[in-house]
Amino acid sequence: MANTNNLTVVSGKAPAIIDPLTGSTNPNTAQILNVTGQGEVTVPTTLTEVQLGIQVDGKTATEVQQETAQRSTAVVDVLQKLGAQQLQTTSIQLNPVYSYKDNTQTLTGFTGLNTLQFELPTARAGAAIDTAIQAGANLIQNISFTASDQALQQARLQVLSEAVKDAQAQAGAVFNTLKLTPGKIIDINIKSADNPNPSPLVFNATRNAARIATTPIIGGTQTIKSSVSLDIAYSPNSVATLDLATHNLTSASKPTFAIIDPLTGRTNPNTAQILNVTGQGEVTVPTTLTEVQLGIQVDGKTATEVQQETAQRSTAVVDVLQKLGAQQLQTTSIQLNPVYSYKDNTQTLTGFTGLNTLQFELPTARAGAAIDTAIQAGANLIQNISFTASDKALQQARLQVLSEAVKDAQAQAGAVFNTLKLTPGKIIDINIKSADNPNPSPLVFNVADKAFATGTKTPLIGGTQTIEGSVSLDIAYSPNSAGTLDLALNGLQRSLAG
Repeated sequence: MANTNNLTVVSGKAPAIIDPLTGSTNPNTAQILNVTGQGEVTVPTTLTEVQLGIQVDGKTATEVQQETAQRSTAVVDVLQKLGAQQLQTTSIQLNPVYSYKDNTQTLTGFTGLNTLQFELPTARAGAAIDTAIQAGANLIQNISFTASDQALQQARLQVLSEAVKDAQAQAGAVFNTLKLTPGKIIDINIKSADNPNPSPLVFNATRNAARIATTPIIGGTQTIKSSVSLDIAYSPNSVATLDLATHNLTSASKPTFAIIDPLTGRTNPNTAQILNVTGQGEVTVPTTLTEVQLGIQVDGKTATEVQQETAQRSTAVVDVLQKLGAQQLQTTSIQLNPVYSYKDNTQTLTGFTGLNTLQFELPTARAGAAIDTAIQAGANLIQNISFTASDKALQQARLQVLSEAVKDAQAQAGAVFNTLKLTPGKIIDINIKSADNPNPSPLVFNVADKAFATGTKTPLIGGTQTIEGSVSLDIAYSPNSAGTLDLALNGLQRSLAG
């Protein structure tokens, strides 16, 4: 394969490029490959940011405001004692509550809401949430995970290096297939994406959730992405190599050639005769990994019993998944919501529903048994299953697909050149377009508590992932003779006249 690791950045004078049309040295004419490399680095999160609220309902604004203030003070005190960082008030509200009957609006009371935000290491966040609820908080509006600033900055630099290596690998695949020699890198363009936050968790709880078991929270990851585009000059290894690169479309080989103007028949070195062709490549990769999202859902009469049972069963499920060697294990959702009935325009609280959701990854051959074991431990909802190939297999496929795309472009060019009796010249421009790796369509699968009581192993059969890419070539050409060109033009004129 062509060595792309020794590509150098131009500083000072630009390299002399051989004009593909005249064979003369022209520093303003370059044979260029344009390639964009993608980089992606996953960073473990270590910090959890929480937004929690103190909501109070009452008959008068005064009593609501007083109780909201007292409970807010208690929550702030416990959070400060726990060492909460970035602690701040994010919202204070006091709103009237109305009922409506027979087109009449009646004031029935007031609702107060104070919202606080804080940050703690993820290992301490679950216990802090439980303590804040015991102190008076009854609404958790948002939970999100993040890595430290230092880790994110290191990842941003690392991802640029990965993007450059990917661009070099893609260029190597194309140069090797076309038998071209890479030259200097004459242009570099960096595009760095902002650091995304993982999807937030939504968690609602009531004040009655005192004495609940510690809520298990497992931080996710943050994925940092960027791209680097390179314009790389190149030259054919030899004239014979050029013929080989175009699939030996013609046995004729000329180091330089005059271009015949198709309108006047005269030699015009300033008129380029170019074929532009885009080849498509597609490679199918077997998947070997399975990503699963499963849930622990509990219904009950009180928030306390529901939250306690949800926490206990969640802890048991986490334990068995860790023992099974589950990778990328993380919390993706925590919820505790009231359940109401409605009759005669009256809303009645009938109970609570709790739901904790976890996500993990395992080799497909082991995923089915892991699902069964997790359900036996307390999980009762599988929300999503998807399959993916390994990173190594996907990267190999991305390079293979570029080679296939080049071969397809060569085949198309050969068909056109042979039909028109034209002699292919140098490839004067190459553009690579690689598609992102698509995920197979997810499976949706819901089960009841006792669905797997028999211990039957769930069979899982992974699908495939299809990697696509395209390569565009600009190929200079000349007719074999003026008579051949006249024949082609005359044939076209007769066709138009007829």
